[in-house]
Amino acid sequence: MGGVAGPQVAKAIVDHQSLDVDGMTGATETSDAVKQAAKAALLKAGADIGKYTSVSAKTAAPVADEEKTVDVVVMGGGTSGTAAALAAEEKGAKVLVVEKSAVVGGSGNMASGFFAVESSLQKSEGMKYTASELTHRLLEYNHYLSDGPLTEAIVNKSGSTADWMAKHGVKFDIKSAAKDTNQEQQAHRDDPIKSDIYHHYLDTNAAYKSLYDSFLKAGGELLKNTAATSLIQEKDGQVTGLIAKKADGGKLIVHAKAVIIASGGFGGNEKMVREVMNTPNIHVLAWPNQGEGTRMAWAAGGAQWNLHSALIHACKLVGITSSATADKGNAENDSPLIWLLKSPLLWVDANGQRFGDEGLVYDTAYWANVSYSVGGKYYIVLDSQTLNAYTKKSFPFALSGAGPANPPKGGDFVALADAAVDGGKSKNIFKGQTIEELAKNMGVEAGQLEKTVSHYNDLIKAKADPDFGKKPEYLVYPVKSGPFYAFETQVVSLSSIGGVRVNAKLQVTDINAKPIPGLYAVGNVAAGFYSGPGYPPYEGLANGFALNSGRIAGENAAKAVAMAH
Repeated sequence: MGGVAGPQVAKAIVDHQSLDVDGMTGATETSDAVKQAAKAALLKAGADIGKYTSVSAKTAAPVADEEKTVDVVVMGGGTSGTAAALAAEEKGAKVLVVEKSAVVGGSGNMASGFFAVESSLQKSEGMKYTASELTHRLLEYNHYLSDGPLTEAIVNKSGSTADWMAKHGVKFDIKSAAKDTNQEQQAHRDDPIKSDIYHHYLDTNAAYKSLYDSFLKAGGELLKNTAATSLIQEKDGQVTGLIAKKADGGKLIVHAKAVIIASGGFGGNEKMVREVMNTPNIHVLAWPNQGEGTRMAWAAGGAQWNLHSALIHACKLVGITSSATADKGNAENDSPLIWLLKSPLLWVDANGQRFGDEGLVYDTAYWANVSYSVGGKYYIVLDSQTLNAYTKKSFPFALSGAGPANPPKGGDFVALADAAVDGGKSKNIFKGQTIEELAKNMGVEAGQLEKTVSHYNDLIKAKADPDFGKKPEYLVYPVKSGPFYAFETQVVSLSSIGGVRVNAKLQVTDINAKPIPGLYAVGNVAAGFYSGPGYPPYEGLANGFALNSGRIAGENAAKAVAMAH
């Protein structure tokens, strides 16, 4: 996003001879950085900055409104919108995609694959998993709170969707848990279906380019930097199009027989995610999706459903601002201290109590879920002897493959930890010569933390954890040799996974499951496939749901249009 935003915002500044230009949606930090840099350059040049702080510095020509008529309009060019648009176009509909950012693919550009069962690739590798088996597993995991017909429709579609994508030039393979010792989430090796359904892109960027190449070749139209602002709805409830703001500031009115909302939920809306998840301790990624499409569907009569949901996915260290051995400036992503995050060390909550099996770090979903259970944050507590072991790379277990990537290089972990503590200035990383002092610096009751540490050391000595069932091979490092350290971590939300009730055709419905005519919702806008704050521990579900829900909605919308003719 930043690579697109930089040149775009720079051009707008020159075109308008003003610093007061709009930034690019989804790339706020880059947009602001360009504007601040331009301001600094003008000041250094001795310019009168007041002449460049009004949009009227160069008056743009008035922009006329524009109208278009299509069969199907798709709001959002991300993963689900891509699949919906191509599927509808293939079924004979005239399709327009309006994408508010300058980039298509959405969060799918960050995903490395998708789930599918009964695909041709699976069958060629001798995998005999069935759609029925996976459907039953997902329904059971969700305690049958998820929508049965919708879940069945998504899973049943997944195998053919993998084949469909391959037909359009998308290349992928399967990282089998049984065959690949480097399989990303080690916890899934005991239950291979969790990873064997994951179809891994050989080139993520090429995947969406291939799909859009097919869409445009088939006659579809794509408008980027075009933000939908409202739906058009008749008095009888029929949705007949949408209104959008174009890149040039003009209004676009789109008349259509079907609207598919594929705007990505509200995963980039930090305030909304934290409100529905009932905690401020959630790291929210800066996606452009702010919930606009979700609110439009509600306004059109769609029911709120599974709103208390987020795609929580592993955890991150908080407050890592410097790294002596990091290759890049973004130490949160490249500091060797991330090795501690990705290890089954002692975890305590905000009260200094141990709260779960730290071995859950090897499963993305369970790791996030157990963190969420204590309010979304916990502390990794360890001693200097453990840090020295990491310096020597002598830890006896593998680092977790779940969550953020592991930095390839290590370092002096005591020096790294001391730098993070920053002489006691850090609000998230703490040090103490004794457990009592560490507790005081953390703001935790000392007696409770001392009790937790003492009991944990006993578990390590016994090589058994009757409390939470942590495996003996993870009970390695006692917390005995001061100074002691505590690192705050926070659960990460990749997006929202609930909001608008839909049926198995991905039609938006009211609370009584009655469809809103002409309106569909897909991907992270659509509710019913999940039922709680976390998603099931099967790899590629979110991206697979986006692709399959989009494809199902596109086909059904095109069918409805054909019947209307």
